[in-house]
Amino acid sequence: MRQEYGGVEIQQLHERLLGILGEHVLPGDERIARSLVPADWGRWPVFVVQPGSAAEVAAVVRAAEEFGSAVVPCGSGSRLFTGYPPAEDKPYIVVQTARMRRVIDYQPDDLTVTCDSGVTLEALQETLAAKQQFLPLDCPVPERTTLGGLVSTNSTGFSRPAYGTPRDLLIGLKAVMTSGVEIKGGGKVVKNVAGYDVCKLFTGAWGTLGILTELTFKVRPMNEAERTVAWDAPSVSMAAEIGLQLFHSKIRPAYVLATNEPEGRPALVTGLHGIAIRVLWQQEQLERLVKELGLHSAPIVLGEMETSYLRDVQARVHRGVRLAARISCLPTDVPSTVRNLELLPSLLMTAQCSVGAINVAAPSPDPALTLSLRSAAPANAQLLWTRIDPSLARPQKLSLWGETGQTTQLHRSLKQSLDPMRTFSPGRFVGGL
Repeated sequence: MRQEYGGVEIQQLHERLLGILGEHVLPGDERIARSLVPADWGRWPVFVVQPGSAAEVAAVVRAAEEFGSAVVPCGSGSRLFTGYPPAEDKPYIVVQTARMRRVIDYQPDDLTVTCDSGVTLEALQETLAAKQQFLPLDCPVPERTTLGGLVSTNSTGFSRPAYGTPRDLLIGLKAVMTSGVEIKGGGKVVKNVAGYDVCKLFTGAWGTLGILTELTFKVRPMNEAERTVAWDAPSVSMAAEIGLQLFHSKIRPAYVLATNEPEGRPALVTGLHGIAIRVLWQQEQLERLVKELGLHSAPIVLGEMETSYLRDVQARVHRGVRLAARISCLPTDVPSTVRNLELLPSLLMTAQCSVGAINVAAPSPDPALTLSLRSAAPANAQLLWTRIDPSLARPQKLSLWGETGQTTQLHRSLKQSLDPMRTFSPGRFVGGL
């Protein structure tokens, strides 16, 4: 008797996938999938597949649709903790892009680079560094962050105020959509805007419209100097108040943070990027201004390892994390929001004063804390649960993507139009799309 799962003939699907990928079809059991898929999803994929080219991705999508299976795109799996599990009416295949890691076309003189979607941010930065260039995105855990995952989630780091987001730096892409159709948007030169809206469409779509296979970015010359300067503060809220004033000053640091990570000690942290003489001038001016604003602690220059740790901890990739969230609000609302958050017990937080993003995590949360976090945020803020244990979400019937508004219908229309068979990550996105 053929084994079936939700109407899918597993053995036939397995044979079809083996014909496409050979040894790169893995069983989707706990032994294989645990490193990729959250156990909270409650079920494992039927298979984990690792295509090596866009043609193989397209063939996998066609096979999945023929047999009634969904597909969940995946790089390292670090972003799968955000959002809902795949819809239960279909079995699903995890399509991991780990084998797609070529730098396809690098034009240092044009400041552009084209890569497979499975290339990690760290690997790309190493390639660009040989020509004294870099992709100005400092996302957490760059050794695990694939370019496809970075674009799909529109992930940013601390330097967003200085350089922008993936949406600003992506100028071209290729993707596989329903029926295995390969599409292209944008191009490989900065001035080419043909199909540019396709790049915008896929950026931040969380793998729900297709699978990214190739990406082209604008890059920049490396900074001559970079320095991270911090000050101990009496409270995170005071650091946020001063940080907001620093951002609006003429000194223009690359970023300003108010944080109590990693050990609960409040601090003001600034990032300085540019030519050496300007970075030195910025530091001198910041030291003077911070003292004038009432913070009299001595400045501390953080080393590369300390700065990287502060950046990487924002990803909350450790599987023991039970609750992490991101509050997005107006920069002017950051100090008051942080002041509210300080009233909650044992909360770790890092506020990006210049963009209004506050990452929070609770080592020992309880269901009541989820309501307290919502109350602490301004009414017009967006609260996204980046990691949350189901035992904390269910009692409060939380929307994992925060409050949904008028844009939900737009998301729904796009999903129905571009993925009518509900092939790509069904149920994972806003409103269970």
